[in-house]
Amino acid sequence: MIANQPASCQKVKVCMRGKPFFYGFVFCCVLCTSASLLQASYVYPLEVITNNGIYYNSPDLDLYVEVTNGEAGQVDFTFYNESNENLADSSIARIYFDDNSLLGVAGITEGDGTSFGQPGTPGNLPGGNSLEPPFVTSEEISFDGDSPSPHLGVNPGEWLQITFDINGGTFAAVIDGLNTGAIRIATHIIALPDGSSESAVTVPEPATVCLLGLGSLALLRKRRMV
Repeated sequence: MIANQPASCQKVKVCMRGKPFFYGFVFCCVLCTSASLLQASYVYPLEVITNNGIYYNSPDLDLYVEVTNGEAGQVDFTFYNESNENLADSSIARIYFDDNSLLGVAGITEGDGTSFGQPGTPGNLPGGNSLEPPFVTSEEISFDGDSPSPHLGVNPGEWLQITFDINGGTFAAVIDGLNTGAIRIATHIIALPDGSSESAVTVPEPATVCLLGLGSLALLRKRRMV
């Protein structure tokens, strides 16, 4: 799932009509770069770090978190389970943050079929000690799907959004923390077909909505030239 592009990018596409593509493309790059930290969403894949069953590296397992600049002084983390029908019962049952005290929980927005509370149980990410440095859940920043977890967690096609206050920082600082590993996000996935569960952690290689929009623009230009 990719969110809509920021309005600044959409306006640039309209203004480019009738002008040389190169100059329009550069102009779009400048606008998107300057606006990205304020408006863009950042999509971080969740990569499995454990090996508890045969589905730990399955291409059918598709999990990610979208990070978006929220209301003033806030940031939204939206978790998605886009696993295919082969993993129809898979569920993000627990969510953990290792954030170095930058974030404070402001609220939870539950998509259809999800229900979460605090704190998560167990209190730290299963398998998190295998990471370097070990994953250490920040105090009070863990979440648990309500019972029965497989049904009220984030199942395929569902989402859950957690909003945080940014304590003495900025949205740019949050993104920088995610990109450097100073902030890490993890999930525990249960109800895989072989009865196993796995843990997954954010990969610090985000794709911004603006940049994805530019890629689409370049592809459109290629098609016109054919």
